[in-house]
Amino acid sequence: MPDALSAEQTSDWLRRGIAIAGQTVRSWEAAAHFFQVSPNVISSMPYSYFVRWMECGASLCEESPTLAAAYFEASPATMSKLRSRHIESWANLGDGLYKGTWKSSTLACRFFAESSTLLESLSFQQLENFANFLDVLSHRSYDLSSECLTLGEQIFPLVGDDKDAFLSLATTLVDTGWREVKS
Repeated sequence: MPDALSAEQTSDWLRRGIAIAGQTVRSWEAAAHFFQVSPNVISSMPYSYFVRWMECGASLCEESPTLAAAYFEASPATMSKLRSRHIESWANLGDGLYKGTWKSSTLACRFFAESSTLLESLSFQQLENFANFLDVLSHRSYDLSSECLTLGEQIFPLVGDDKDAFLSLATTLVDTGWREVKS
């Protein structure tokens, strides 16, 4: 960890990581990612936001250690593109895609992994709208939702300033003709 942390802050960080590791049988994986990426994450934000980041990860780990591991693993690249005030919202977006099934877990983990790339083309509000679209579509088909997540990385850089209209149209299509969303 950076020397800029006080002994108390370093001790708090260690306690939180150990607590994550002890949550469930599979939590050690999330804790390993937590300890691995923490130095990169703390370098991109004030300590108060770092605490928030740790709390969000611990909360995700309570729900799914796999989800928390994906959150921690994606954090260094994503935090460099995300304002610190959006940490909790970003964690909630991934958590909102998770419904306790393996398909929803795969979608939510991929969302975390792809967030950095998506944020190169989307504002945070647009990322929220895209996550909402993926969530609504996943109620019809997780496979199609996952495919749209992949396509989003390719399409959004090409859409230009019409991303909001594109997202609105895609979301409307889920209700009116969800099988055509990918077309």
